[in-house]
Amino acid sequence: MKTETSSCPAKRPAAAALTAIALSLILAACGGGGGGGGGTTTSGTSTSAVQSANGTVTGFGSVFVDGREIEDANASVLSENKDGSTTSVALKLGQRVRVAHDGNGTASSVSVDAAVIGAVSNLEAATNSFKVAGQWVKVNTDSASGPVTAFGGGYTAFADIAAADLVEVHGSAVFSATRAAYEVQATRIEKKSAISAIRVMGKLASLNATAKTFAINGLVVNFGTATLVPATATLANDEMVAVWGEAGSLTTVGGVPTLVAKRIRVMNGALVDSVTSGIAQLGGLVSNYSATAKTLELQGVKVSLASATITPVTRTLGNGSYVHIRGTFGTDGVLVAREVQIREQDTVDDTARIKLNGAIASLTDANSFVVRGVPVDATGAVRSSSCTGVTLAAGVYVKVVATAQVGTDVVKAVSVACVGASVLPAIAMREIQGTASAVDLTAKKFTLTPSSSTTAITGTATTAATTTVAPLSVLWSEQTSFSGVTSATLSGALVKVEGYLNTTGALVAREIRVPGSSESDDYDRSPSDDVSKGWGKYRNGRK
Repeated sequence: MKTETSSCPAKRPAAAALTAIALSLILAACGGGGGGGGGTTTSGTSTSAVQSANGTVTGFGSVFVDGREIEDANASVLSENKDGSTTSVALKLGQRVRVAHDGNGTASSVSVDAAVIGAVSNLEAATNSFKVAGQWVKVNTDSASGPVTAFGGGYTAFADIAAADLVEVHGSAVFSATRAAYEVQATRIEKKSAISAIRVMGKLASLNATAKTFAINGLVVNFGTATLVPATATLANDEMVAVWGEAGSLTTVGGVPTLVAKRIRVMNGALVDSVTSGIAQLGGLVSNYSATAKTLELQGVKVSLASATITPVTRTLGNGSYVHIRGTFGTDGVLVAREVQIREQDTVDDTARIKLNGAIASLTDANSFVVRGVPVDATGAVRSSSCTGVTLAAGVYVKVVATAQVGTDVVKAVSVACVGASVLPAIAMREIQGTASAVDLTAKKFTLTPSSSTTAITGTATTAATTTVAPLSVLWSEQTSFSGVTSATLSGALVKVEGYLNTTGALVAREIRVPGSSESDDYDRSPSDDVSKGWGKYRNGRK
């Protein structure tokens, strides 16, 4: 077994709140952070977070983690690879993330952590469950039991999943007495066309130093030739670890799946990459709850409840409760909880399931639009008085509180509020479609000529309004994610750019993609255009 000297990289760029410059061309602007990272793969250096947040992405404004907003407009958003490098990625609803932040609501880094990546097997329709790399995964359709499972990659429900499909699963690990093992209650399941590695994250057990093997639930891991990180770590039972293996290194021996590990990361008590410190936020499903000992387990982390305030007082804490915990990690890795909130399915501002703050990217009618890459059905939603006299259209800034729906990626809006240009957030994210030109690969910038027409909505009538739009200077960096296009193929390409305006009026890109490379692009068309996709499929399916 080899060791690696560097820990998972997390860059710490400056996070100054830049003043948004009004883009009167086509947008009323939208609110901050959340949506992207860079398209390059890099090696990095270790960092120590002042505070940490570990949980599920439940919205964008900045990014909402278990209902708590954290500004991530200038944060690195990274996924760790099997060789120790990282790739900047775009955040999606339901992903599991670790956030390092300054305690004042500004993130320096966001790490995206899949619970398991691999091929599907052992489909159980009766329990909405299946296996990936020996790990049981359960689809959740009950909002009272935690976030409803979000789907991607063409999936919308459990019924879409087939044996041998390649998937990336995010979720909360909880001990199942029925299976006598941990299972992942999925918060997101995304179908993949290919994977670069198998990944499993879980609690280490049955360590055999002689045979150089250990187990993660039903999976045997052979670590004889694996690189162990951080270099100072040692393997021990009950540790939380992330394991990577080559895509073809999973075999079945005597009916037991066995993975040859290429790389193993030992996670400390805070599930971060360096020493535990500061205030921590942790969310997920409760396991191994003891009212007598006043302890529980969350994501494999032991939590002490001795000094905790538990809310709401009308709810009973127990195994399977979906909770949000704030506390301080001790040197022993135990999280000493200060506050435990049992999360409920409601629309109270601090516990709403999904929040979307931003500009409408596209819409087909006043009740069918996309905000921050998420399609929204606003039928029956309460409209704030702030929307009085406002014509909803692409570019109008809105704040949406919504709930997930089973069997679709469209969220159901409970309320919609409108925000005028004079009270926009300091860092205002926006999505603009246009044609790229004058690409400068050295300076990492290009000119974007936006589309010359916008769509205005009045009631149920759609009318086109032609506007004159000026070209924008777009800047990209290692934090920018690319989809369907690369920096080398930008010139002349029709692209969608999500980003924010800096003090010079340049658009700082967090994500650059070709139209059609995101599932939300299916919702750009009207329901009558294609009844098999987007709003057509959704509206027909909801009749």
